[in-house]
Amino acid sequence: MNKLYVGRVVGTHGIKGEIKISSDIEVQDKVFKEGNILYFDDLNNSYEIESVRFHKKNYLVLLKGFNNINDVLFLLKKKVYIDRDAVLSSDEYVYDDLIGFEIVCDDKVYGTISDYEVNNSYATFFVEGESNFYLPNVSEYVINIDLKNKKVYTKNVGDLIL
Repeated sequence: MNKLYVGRVVGTHGIKGEIKISSDIEVQDKVFKEGNILYFDDLNNSYEIESVRFHKKNYLVLLKGFNNINDVLFLLKKKVYIDRDAVLSSDEYVYDDLIGFEIVCDDKVYGTISDYEVNNSYATFFVEGESNFYLPNVSEYVINIDLKNKKVYTKNVGDLIL
């Protein structure tokens, strides 16, 4: 099973065993649903989501079998994962998947994606190569993302390089 990083447990909420998860994954609506199975740091133990709600930029998650704050303290500061197949189909991706992809424009490789940043409208990829530059994930620049060959086909990249 391939795991997908979802976020981190940043605290508890109330006394009934809810954990507070901070997440910026693009598919939050698919991840934080009742019945989904979450994994934590060791990836060996799985826990089913009994209920979930959004509160002050975090998800408050109650896991099945936990109904007291003392029961969930061991999860504090742990990373949270989910089975990739549970939330994404084979042709879907999250931005973390694109790290290491080559940027190709007119059959020339300009570098590889080493990082990204997401704002309210779109993601911007940081490309490391002969010249480092930022590539906005918008149709003016990105033509196609080839998941199989790990390439991002682009246009007008020359406009972005200083």
